[in-house]
Amino acid sequence: MKYIKIVLVGFLGFLSSCDGFLDVVDLDELTSGTVYKTETDLSYALNQLYTFLPQGDVEGSAPVLPYFWTDEAIHRNINDGGGRQESDFNWTINSSVLDNFYRYPEIADINFFLQALPDAEFFNESNRARFGAEARFFRVWIYEAMVFAYGDVPLITTTISADDLPERTPRIEVFNFVLSELDAIIAILPEASQYAAADNGRITKGAALALKARACLNAVGWHSDPASLYVEAEQAAAAIVNSGEYSLVEGIEGFAQQFTSASDLVSPETILATAYVPEFRTNSLPRRLPPKGAWRGLEATFGNNQSRPGFTADFIEEVQTINGLFPINDPSYDPANPWENRDPRLAVSVILPGDLLPSKGNPDLDYEFQPHPNINPNGTADNINSTVNPTGYNFRKYLTFDIPALDRADVDIKVIRYSEVLLMYAEALAGQGKEAEALVYLDQVRARVGMPLYAEIGLPTITRGTTGNQMIDAILLERRYEFAGEGPQRWFDIWRYKLGDQVITQVYGIPESTELPGDLIGPKFKADGDSYNRVWNDKFYLLPIPQKVIDANPNIRQNPGW
Repeated sequence: MKYIKIVLVGFLGFLSSCDGFLDVVDLDELTSGTVYKTETDLSYALNQLYTFLPQGDVEGSAPVLPYFWTDEAIHRNINDGGGRQESDFNWTINSSVLDNFYRYPEIADINFFLQALPDAEFFNESNRARFGAEARFFRVWIYEAMVFAYGDVPLITTTISADDLPERTPRIEVFNFVLSELDAIIAILPEASQYAAADNGRITKGAALALKARACLNAVGWHSDPASLYVEAEQAAAAIVNSGEYSLVEGIEGFAQQFTSASDLVSPETILATAYVPEFRTNSLPRRLPPKGAWRGLEATFGNNQSRPGFTADFIEEVQTINGLFPINDPSYDPANPWENRDPRLAVSVILPGDLLPSKGNPDLDYEFQPHPNINPNGTADNINSTVNPTGYNFRKYLTFDIPALDRADVDIKVIRYSEVLLMYAEALAGQGKEAEALVYLDQVRARVGMPLYAEIGLPTITRGTTGNQMIDAILLERRYEFAGEGPQRWFDIWRYKLGDQVITQVYGIPESTELPGDLIGPKFKADGDSYNRVWNDKFYLLPIPQKVIDANPNIRQNPGW
């Protein structure tokens, strides 16, 4: 890149930092000959880099996309040629949604920003280092994801010519770059409490530490020295916990609040979030997630409301009862009333058969969500054989039924929450055999929502998807409950602990029984017939390099098996 790339007019536009970094600036004030010259220019450019964080959607680099590649969810995507977001596992080298972590246009923008930074005129010289640290965070954020998804990738840290054809850099070199960059910017970035109110939501020391812990744990499956990674992850997580900057909001109400606008920029458990920008409607999850037919207001008919994403029966049936037992092991579990006395996070995360929802177009009425094809009080709107998700278990997090339109949701998307740090801390300790210490942090997450502490009832025995370490199994199970339908955490866990062949199988939905919605032993509806009879292949642990990249650059070689 030897020309000025006008990142000022990216798809979200430029965000001004004059009164606050989420304010919108008039693009007419900017020209290609004047940008990247002053601190003001660089502040605009830096704000645009925030659009590289996961957006509120189920596609692209969105946080939800890889969740459909797990045992917990699928995406029907019946009107798109993209192959159901690849949640059917019929993956090929031309599966475009598998390319979404290969993000060199963004790397180019960041490198150009960093190249311009030293020569720009700054009014406040102390901001120069912070601006650089924030930009470098976005670069390592992207590289960490690419290392996880693709393995070896070209490490490019300067602007290059379009004629340059870089080779893939060994995975370990890129990973070491990520860690060294994170160590450098951790020393520069402020704590969250050190930012002025107008800058709430900027990259913090806590975010960099959390990314370091996540990167170390994500690498345990391929790195030659996983023991050292557990140590580094422990140190990073401990620094966050000991900082006193973050805490869990108590109760199931506090958990639920994290997915509403009440938590935006002010929640003590938000470490990293994609801030909602009203002018650009940056959260479109409600447009992708709502149950068909269930929306109130004048815009209730926006789009087709197909509710394509759905949870699998495997996930629903493994959510514990309030006694801390799997339903199949709890004598008090009632298949006729299966949603009573369950982990309360289930009702916050999932729209379940029988739930009452606002009636479409009439806020004064409720209607019963019922996806069973033989229980049909609402016509065919929710029928799993219709255009809704084929499991009958809908996503609920981030849904609000009283916004003016489905593409105007007003909630910040939480990318890293404090509960993830606590569970990463527990995992890092467990990986070193420090089980008693790990249990403390695991139980903190359970205690917040009123679930029994494992210190009192003992650890669960995981028979499906086990790592061979009972404590780590319990931590991964807790991550399933805590982050259901929220982000890529389950994808991370399956890939880094090589659980694919244990958990990726045929997808099932609601039971066939019309009287026992929680039937555990009778037949269940296959999700969309046999279309989701998914077959695992170990080559999936590395996604294919986009074919268009290989076609354009003869120095890039494809991953094994592809």
